[in-house]
Amino acid sequence: MAPKRVVVFGWATSVHTRRWIEGLSSRGFQIRLISLGGKSSGDIDTVVYPRSGRLSYLRYCRQAVRAAAKFKPDLIHVHYAAGFGLWGLASRFEPILVSVWGTDIVDLPSNPVFRFSIKALLRKATWITATSRYLRDVAVQLRPEVAQRISVVPFGVRVPDRAAPFPGDKPVRICFLKAHRSVSGPDILIRAMKEVVRVIPDIRLSIAGIGPMTAELQGMVRNYGLEDNITFVGQLEIDQVYTFLQKHHMMVMPSRRESFGVAALEAAACGRPVIGANVGGVQEVIVDGETGLLVQPEDEAGLAGAIIKLALDADLRYKMGLAGLDLVEQNFRWEKSLDAMAALYERLICEKRKNTPV
Repeated sequence: MAPKRVVVFGWATSVHTRRWIEGLSSRGFQIRLISLGGKSSGDIDTVVYPRSGRLSYLRYCRQAVRAAAKFKPDLIHVHYAAGFGLWGLASRFEPILVSVWGTDIVDLPSNPVFRFSIKALLRKATWITATSRYLRDVAVQLRPEVAQRISVVPFGVRVPDRAAPFPGDKPVRICFLKAHRSVSGPDILIRAMKEVVRVIPDIRLSIAGIGPMTAELQGMVRNYGLEDNITFVGQLEIDQVYTFLQKHHMMVMPSRRESFGVAALEAAACGRPVIGANVGGVQEVIVDGETGLLVQPEDEAGLAGAIIKLALDADLRYKMGLAGLDLVEQNFRWEKSLDAMAALYERLICEKRKNTPV
C-alpha cells in the first residue's frame, strides 16, 4: 500500500507541533510541515516562510497551498484554526483535519474578520480535534453543526519510568512553569507569596520561563523584599522540565485563562500536586482535593491559603502526588494520545481512498 502522506499547517517553533509530527512519523505517516517563522528541525520535512506579522498568513497563502499540493497529501492537518486556517480554507482539499488550540477559538473570534474565517474553517473541516472538553464545547458554540464531527484528543505527556522522591521537607519548594505573560498569572502568584512568606518564612519559589513580564516580575520581587524566597531560573529546555519539577514539592498555575494545562500534567506525571486557578479546562487536569487544589482566578488570598495548606502537610502532598500520577497514567499518557490521533488519520485517509475512483 502507498505511504499515507500528510501536510501539516502549523508552527515549526512549537514544541507541541514537533512532537505530534515526530510521533506520527514514527507510526508510518509521511509528513510535511508548512510553517511561518522558525526553521527546519531534525528529520522533519519542513517548508518555512518568513513571519512578519499577521498579514504573513495572507501574503504566503498561495505559496503554502502550492507547496501542500506538490506533496500530494492524503490529508491536511491544520494546527490552530486562526492564521493557518486561512491556508486550510484556500487549499480546497479534502479531507481536512483541524485541531483547535485555545486562543484561536477562545479569544480571536471577538475580531469579526477572524470570527468569519474560523467559523468557515470549522464548517469546511472533515473532522475537528480539541485538547480538552472545554475547547470542544467552545467550538460547538461557535458552530453547533460540528458537534457530530469533533473529538477530544488531549496533548498527553511522558510518564517517567520511576517516580522521583520528594526533596527534603525543609525548605518547602514550589515552582511556576509558564511564559511570563499576564494570561499565566505570575504577578498573582508573587503577590500571594507575600502572605505565604509571613506564615512560612523559609519557603522557596522557583519561577521558570521568560516573557514580556519578566522585568516587571523581578521588580515586584525586589519591591516586596522576597529576593531570598523567589528565584528566576530562566527558560528551560524540553529535556530539563521533568528534572526541574522533581526538585520541587508542588507546582502552582494561577492562570487567568487556560484552555487545558499541559504543565499541570507534566507536574502530575512527576508525582507532584498542582495548585491551579479554576479557569477553562484546568479542572480536567486538576481534580480538586484529590490531585491538587483549585482556587478562584485572581484570588490572591485563596491562592496563598492553598499554598500554605499544602506546604504544611507533607502527607497530603504525597497522597495528591500519587493521585495525580494515576490520573495521568489512566488518561493522559502521550502514547495513548498518539494512538488516538494516528487512528483518526487512518480513518480519514482510508475513507478518502475508499471514495476515490481508481
